[in-house]
Amino acid sequence: MDDGSTDQTFAVARAIAARDDRVRVIRSQPNHGKGHGVRTGMLQARGELLVFTDADGSYGPREVARVAAALAHAPVAIGSRPAGWATGPPARRLASRLFNRAIQGLLGLPYRDTQCGLKGFRRHAALELFGRARLDGFAFDVEILFLARRLGLAVTQVPVRAEVRDGSKVQLAVDALGMLGDVLRVRRWAVSGGYDRGISMVPDPSPAAGLGAELGRAAQPS
Repeated sequence: MDDGSTDQTFAVARAIAARDDRVRVIRSQPNHGKGHGVRTGMLQARGELLVFTDADGSYGPREVARVAAALAHAPVAIGSRPAGWATGPPARRLASRLFNRAIQGLLGLPYRDTQCGLKGFRRHAALELFGRARLDGFAFDVEILFLARRLGLAVTQVPVRAEVRDGSKVQLAVDALGMLGDVLRVRRWAVSGGYDRGISMVPDPSPAAGLGAELGRAAQPS
């Protein structure tokens, strides 16, 4: 999924797709935000196991495989970067810890790393969660995890290692304030019934069958 990139991301992805029919490139313009890009990609992805990860290669194939394998035990699997494996500038790591503390207080989420850019879903869970999600910005991960708890979907946390990549599009002060604002919107929408649309849960396919299925992957710049 290319969400209005201004670099060579789309050209590179299109060149790969031309050589490999397993690759499908979806593009939206102009840029709507990471949440919109991932949501669009996940809702159009094929296969029984759907995994999204950042396009900058922060998470290698081994980390993606670990998250996919964890879907045998839960409908949602999220990467979690242990404290000893933390990457990025100290200010960004501190902001991430403070943000996680804030959302634990505001939304009651118990996860230590909501913003890890590697998450996987069984197909039924992805359709339920991304079909309800509304946030277009960086806080979309929080909304998805909040909805998973609201729907009673089990979430397993998988230790993963992230590699440092240059060129992050995150603007620490501006985006941190925007994310906190989005978290407050999630709480307001939940209280007002904004997430309570009348859709019954899609039957969960056999995890064993899902493990042999195609991986759907929606890639988005970090």
